[in-house]
Amino acid sequence: MDALRNILVLMEPGSEVQPAFDAALTLAQRFGARLELLMSDYQDLHAAYFAPPSATVQEFHDAVMSAHRAVLESYVRRAEAAGVPAICEALWGTPFHEIVLGRVAATQPDLVVKHSVHHNRIERTLFTGSDWHLIRESPVPLLLVKAPERLVGARMLVCVDPLHAHDKPAALDHRLLRTAAFLAGPLAGEVHALHVFSIPTPVTVVGDAYIAAATVPPPEATVAAATAAFRQLMAVHSLPESRAHLKVGAPARDILTEVRELDAGLVIMGAVSRGRLDRWFVGNTAEAVLDKLGCNVWVEKPRAG
Repeated sequence: MDALRNILVLMEPGSEVQPAFDAALTLAQRFGARLELLMSDYQDLHAAYFAPPSATVQEFHDAVMSAHRAVLESYVRRAEAAGVPAICEALWGTPFHEIVLGRVAATQPDLVVKHSVHHNRIERTLFTGSDWHLIRESPVPLLLVKAPERLVGARMLVCVDPLHAHDKPAALDHRLLRTAAFLAGPLAGEVHALHVFSIPTPVTVVGDAYIAAATVPPPEATVAAATAAFRQLMAVHSLPESRAHLKVGAPARDILTEVRELDAGLVIMGAVSRGRLDRWFVGNTAEAVLDKLGCNVWVEKPRAG
């Protein structure tokens, strides 16, 4: 990413707080961007439940959307008071992710910002089906906000795979690191990079059961190749050795460990589609990590074509 001009903010109907707006406002102020606030709703209720009971379906729809527009306009005023231009739109429809993707296609934002609730007690994010659809299908970067106050002055951890063991296009690592450098200046962030060289878990067959065998350390030459590729990538992006972290182990586990040790406020990672199942898979590491991270997460994909 080399510019941040238009940010699409997914607002939550009926919520008294809007963390996605808070995060997007911070970004807009620091990057000179404008905000596009989108609230989508759909309530398929029987007319007997409407208030008042005599209301028609259309009257109910109009009342709901009028209330949403009033909320959105209040946030537009808040943005403008902070020196950020903003527009808003309330849409009625379902499914949510298709409404959002349609809006992305129509207005071509540089970034989509969405709130994702993280529950520390169970170390898990409550991603909905729509969240996963957006993670997989959004053609532009997606910022999943869990702690908007931690965007400024925080460490940023970029997850890279210089050997491309997971079929990730080589250009994506460079793109992720450029994005981090672009964000770091205005956000007063400190960029770190992590590559976890994956040790495959061997499997043995006992009868009809598949059982994980003892892990075998990878050949030294393979680790040396991973180290050389990682150092070369860091050199290209002028990242000092003290902020370049190479581990040999399990990517999902070690990414989570590194995030905790660094106390990172933002993780930047790539998502890749697989074969004919483009709409359904992001990549094993991303799938395993995304819902366990308690910090903000920036997801970016390779450029099309």
